[in-house]
Amino acid sequence: MRVTFLAALSLAAQLAHAQTPIEPNASRIELQVFDTTANAWTSTTTVTPNARIEWRVRVSYTGTNSNVLALSSIRYQPTFSNIDNDNTIGTRDDLAAWRRPNTFLGTTDILSQEEGEIGGPLPGYGRVAFIGVAMSSTSLNALTMFRHGGGAPQNAAPAGSWLRIAGSGAPSWPLATVTAASATVANLSNIARGVVASQASEINPITGSTNPFYLAGTQNLVVFRGALLLSDLQDPRTLALSIAPGSQDRAGTNNSPDDARFMTWFTSQTGSSIRTQVAFTDASIVVVPSPTALTSFSLLLLAAARRRRP
Repeated sequence: MRVTFLAALSLAAQLAHAQTPIEPNASRIELQVFDTTANAWTSTTTVTPNARIEWRVRVSYTGTNSNVLALSSIRYQPTFSNIDNDNTIGTRDDLAAWRRPNTFLGTTDILSQEEGEIGGPLPGYGRVAFIGVAMSSTSLNALTMFRHGGGAPQNAAPAGSWLRIAGSGAPSWPLATVTAASATVANLSNIARGVVASQASEINPITGSTNPFYLAGTQNLVVFRGALLLSDLQDPRTLALSIAPGSQDRAGTNNSPDDARFMTWFTSQTGSSIRTQVAFTDASIVVVPSPTALTSFSLLLLAAARRRRP
C-alpha cells in the first residue's frame, strides 16, 4: 500500500513539472562538515590523520517564487577531492557504512530529520528523511562509494584522486557537459543512477488521500549524512567536499542537445511544481600532520643536521 501510494504520487509529480521552465539560480546545495572544536556544522574544519569527519548535504530554495512549499526531487553525487586511495602503505581514506543502501521500506531504513542535525557519530549513514523514491528496486543502484585515481581507475573523473557517491550502476564519473552526440543511454544512466532525495505531494490529486510522509519546508533541508574516515597519511592536504557538476537531472533525453540541469520544488499540495537551477557551496577539510609526526620529523632533521657538522 505504501509503495503504491508513493509511486502514484511520484508519477503525477513528474508529469506536472515535465514542461515547466527552469528558474535560474534558484536553489542551493550546501555541503557541511562538523567542526568538533566549535561544536557546530560549518564549511571547513581542521583535523589530523586518522580523524573521523561527520558531513552532510543540505538543500534550500533561494528563488523568488512565493508559492514554493516543499522539496519535490533532487538528484546529485557527492565527491571528495585529494583523497588517499593508495593502501600499499598504511590505511586509505574511507567512508563509514551505510544504514541501508538501496531501499526505503520500514522506519529504520532511512535516517530521520533529527539524525540529519546530529554532529556526532551515527550507527549508519545515507539518505535523510525524503523517501519518495528508493535508490532502486534492484541491486543495480545500491548506494555505493567509488574510488577514482590515486591507484584506482580514473573512470572519466578529473585528474587527481577522488571518492564519489552514487548508485552501484554508475561506476563512471558523470559528464559535466552532455551534448546531443554524448547523450547516450550509458552517459544518461550515470546521471539517473545518482543519489536522489524525493517525496510525493501532500495530497494525491487522483484519490484525494493525504501523504503521511510529506515534509513541508524549503530551507536548510538535510538530505544526506555521511562520515569520512581519514587514513594515516601524514602529508598536509586539503580535501574539498562537493557535488559532481554533471550529476543533476538533465532536461534532455537520449540524443537531445538540451543540457539544462535542474531540481524540483512543489508549489501546490496536489503536485504542481517548478524546476530550478542549482548552485553548490563546497566544504573543506584541512588535514595537518599530527603532533607526534611533526616531533618525529623535527628529530630526524636535527639528527641529519648534526651528521653534516664537521
